[in-house]
Amino acid sequence: MSRNSEYVSAMQARMKQFDKDVEALSAEAVARAHAAYDEQVKDLRASREAGHKQLLRLQAASESSGAAMQAGMQTAWDTMEAALKKVSADLKRMAS
Repeated sequence: MSRNSEYVSAMQARMKQFDKDVEALSAEAVARAHAAYDEQVKDLRASREAGHKQLLRLQAASESSGAAMQAGMQTAWDTMEAALKKVSADLKRMAS
C-alpha cells in the first residue's frame, strides 16, 4: 500500500469516528434540550395551578373582596402568559 493510500485510509477512519462523535453529541444535545423543555413545561403547569387556585379564591370571594382580588388574579395571569410566551419562543429557537 502506498503512503498516500495509507494516509487516505487513516483519514477515512478518522472521518468515520468524527461522524460517530458528532452523532453522539447530537443525541446528547437532544436529550438535554428535551429535559430542559420538560422542566419548563413542569414550571408552566405549576404556574397554571397557582393561577387556578387564585381564580377559585376569586370565584368564592364576596363582591367587595373580589374586586380587590382581581389585581392578584391579573398578576397571576400576566405571569402565566409571559412564561408561556417565553417557553414557546425558546422551543422555536431550539427548533431552528
